[in-house]
Amino acid sequence: MPLTSREKQRRFKEKMYKAGFKQVFLWVKRKEDKKLVKMTNAGFLKNLKRLTAGWDEDSLEQLYFLLIKIIKGKKEVLKLKKRK
Repeated sequence: MPLTSREKQRRFKEKMYKAGFKQVFLWVKRKEDKKLVKMTNAGFLKNLKRLTAGWDEDSLEQLYFLLIKIIKGKKEVLKLKKRK
């Protein structure tokens, strides 16, 4: 009998926890701004500086580490999907 979607999600979540990851939820706007559809490194850094203006060094450091963790996690998920 094929697995249900719920069972697949549970197995995937267990696999990720065993690999040392935890799940983080982010809220994003449903409709993206048309000017943000294509993003360059320069544009990203410009927006990041604008959005984090006034933040202290500790908050920025936490944000940077979180972004790095998200990117590493995305790479790991893509590796797991390619193995299937």
